[in-house]
Amino acid sequence: MAGQDHEGASRLVAMAWGLAAAPQRGPRRELSHERIVEAAIEIADAEGLAAVTMQRVARAFDFTTMALYRYVSSKDDLQRLMLDGIAAGETWAVDDEDWRAGLEQWTRIMVGTYRSHPWSLEIPLARETMLMPGQVRAVDAGMRAMRSLPATAGDKLGVLMLLAVNARGFASLDREMARAEADDVLATRHLLQEIVADGRFPDAQAVIESGEYFGEEGSEGEGADGLEDVAVALSLLMPGIERVFEADDHAAGGQASEPDDPARSPEWELAAAEADLTSVIALRKATQRRARDLEKREGRLRSDRDRAKVRAKEAAKAAAKQAAEEDRD
Repeated sequence: MAGQDHEGASRLVAMAWGLAAAPQRGPRRELSHERIVEAAIEIADAEGLAAVTMQRVARAFDFTTMALYRYVSSKDDLQRLMLDGIAAGETWAVDDEDWRAGLEQWTRIMVGTYRSHPWSLEIPLARETMLMPGQVRAVDAGMRAMRSLPATAGDKLGVLMLLAVNARGFASLDREMARAEADDVLATRHLLQEIVADGRFPDAQAVIESGEYFGEEGSEGEGADGLEDVAVALSLLMPGIERVFEADDHAAGGQASEPDDPARSPEWELAAAEADLTSVIALRKATQRRARDLEKREGRLRSDRDRAKVRAKEAAKAAAKQAAEEDRD
């Protein structure tokens, strides 16, 4: 690709893919758009998107602002590169044998990325962003997750769009609720609970009185990672996706809806095999981390159970002793 003519292509997209030539004149020390993006992301993570200015990023390298402009032409371009950078930084470990598990993992990664970098929700989506490596990587992982789903490539892309919109929506809602948390004091919640107790809102009353309306979490469990709403949404969406595409597959007589792949070069097959191996290794490592986390949680729950068992025995002994004393009296 390096030798091909990309005249007329977006310089920003070409830069993201490492195909745009570095400026002929630049700072004495080596600089790249990757280093610039990394520095900008660090600033945004620590202080928010508003703190990321060309001047501030230039100071991080002890360069002038004009030197930075030789690499990134505007703050808008920098923000788009930042948005792509956080997507490129994800592992995207997804199951490629069970599409339900794979899509759930993909969606959780998407939501987790937004929540780890909440400032990313302030950056408007643009067509150029979708052509950059991080976004293509995310799409590739999503399509890999749906290898076992009997659907066309276009339909699968539609599924990803549906899940991506949900992921961004949940992350946005979570961020806005967190901003309002300071004003959402306990007394105000109690006020609303008292208001609905008079029966004017009979169908909303239960969810408000339970505390779930305010995003109150239960004990350790699905809510522990802040993704319980995502789990509920997925439990509603997955059966619908399955029913639609299973019906289409049945109507087609169980035949694959996509045409056979054209002949691929040995180089293509090697690259695809390397990508598959990398994906499976990432999934294995993620699964091992999840297993270790579950083992730790199991240990804590066993300890809780044992303490509860001791308390129950003590309570039973105390009750028996009290009953014996009452009988003697």
